[in-house]
Amino acid sequence: MSFREQADKAAGAVAEAFGAAPTPEQAKAAADVIEQAIIVSYQDAAERCAKVASDCCAADRDLAHKVANQIQLANTALIANLSSLR
Repeated sequence: MSFREQADKAAGAVAEAFGAAPTPEQAKAAADVIEQAIIVSYQDAAERCAKVASDCCAADRDLAHKVANQIQLANTALIANLSSLR
């Protein structure tokens, strides 16, 4: 499931929890906010993973740097792909 699909699902659940039927513009705005929060959370997690990879591979800094770099590249590609879906 894409971040956008997760955001749309979460926005629908929030509207249902509030017992309100948002306008299409409100639903889109809520999904946009949720999607951005998911993306920021993903970026934070990716950075933590890269740091852990770097820290655990202290004996081989070159390998740790390569792993961290690959994580960053994958993260950048994912965000670019998600942004292009809008």
